[in-house]
Amino acid sequence: MKNTLGIIISFDNDSDMRELAEHRPVSSIPFSGRYRIIDFMLSNFVNSGCHQVGILMRDKYQSLMDHLGSGKDWDLARKRGGMILLPPNAFAPKSSPLVTENYHTWLEALGSISDMLTKNKSEYVIIAGGDIIANIPLDSVLRKHKECGADVSIVCTKSSEGTAHDTYMELSPRHEVVDIRYADNMGGKCRHKALGIYLMKRELLLELLSDCVTRNMHHFERDAIQYLFKAGKKIHGYVFDKYAVQIESVKGYFASSMDMLDKEIRDQVFLPERPIFTKIRDEAPTYYGEDAVVNDSLIADGCVIEGTVENSIVFRGVHVDKDAVVKDSIIMSNGEIGENVELSYVVADKNVKIRPERKMMGHATYPVAIAKDAIV
Repeated sequence: MKNTLGIIISFDNDSDMRELAEHRPVSSIPFSGRYRIIDFMLSNFVNSGCHQVGILMRDKYQSLMDHLGSGKDWDLARKRGGMILLPPNAFAPKSSPLVTENYHTWLEALGSISDMLTKNKSEYVIIAGGDIIANIPLDSVLRKHKECGADVSIVCTKSSEGTAHDTYMELSPRHEVVDIRYADNMGGKCRHKALGIYLMKRELLLELLSDCVTRNMHHFERDAIQYLFKAGKKIHGYVFDKYAVQIESVKGYFASSMDMLDKEIRDQVFLPERPIFTKIRDEAPTYYGEDAVVNDSLIADGCVIEGTVENSIVFRGVHVDKDAVVKDSIIMSNGEIGENVELSYVVADKNVKIRPERKMMGHATYPVAIAKDAIV
């Protein structure tokens, strides 16, 4: 993977994250007690031996930059390569005819860094969304790509269920893509869903960007990938059969967070040989009061738990007062849950304060989301 450039696209157009994405992109949303969503794809690249990763951003990226810093926590603070932050307007329009001042899609964003792609010496490029929760061996994806002589490899899962913004594929017994559709699985006939990870040679990507711009194409999956498919390029589907989800809504975020309470799923995501790295923060151990009750929950460091927490995820620095009951909920960093509060199916963002005697109830299909810094 030394000859591979990784690109994580860290902005979103089609997500339904409501209050959780008001101040940050989806990739910067906290996850599972101590991580951010982008940590998973960053760690996938590092664990696979790719130490040259660009982060393509567009808006609301201050939170993301604060988290990433120099990339030291992912071993990406390097003199050569390492982590490359790519904010909007990083390159002037005169540097390439593909550069646009304001981009809205993956294809336009990739065109905006065409100058960097041209000067880069890597043979392969892996493009991935920053909203993926999975532990994927990208070195294995590259190895399979070379073995089958594919022009493009797409990481996919065995699923025909998804949203109106997903890409679906049908594969041959040799995992060659024989049909590919955007936002339509043909009534379940396309039995694999693309996960948002694409591998191809850097030169092919540059040709693709040039062709799409001259033909007024804008969408990466609907236009660019379809263009390659219709042009007869060999597209290979790498089927990943372990736990993998894309975070596209508050409902999906809540469900995937609750999945982390299942040890079998945690064991598929958090592998000792392929660890998930994140920004290091030293906190004191969590304090549990005499009357505290905690069942089937993930509790991070630095918390004070004096009430009841069941089937929930509690981030760093959270205070749960006496007689408070938190069930089936997610409480992010530095939250304060007052006395006699009852929460059920609630996602509270950072620094949320719930005053005493409050009761809030959502549902697994529509959890209540509370914006950052809110006082309820």
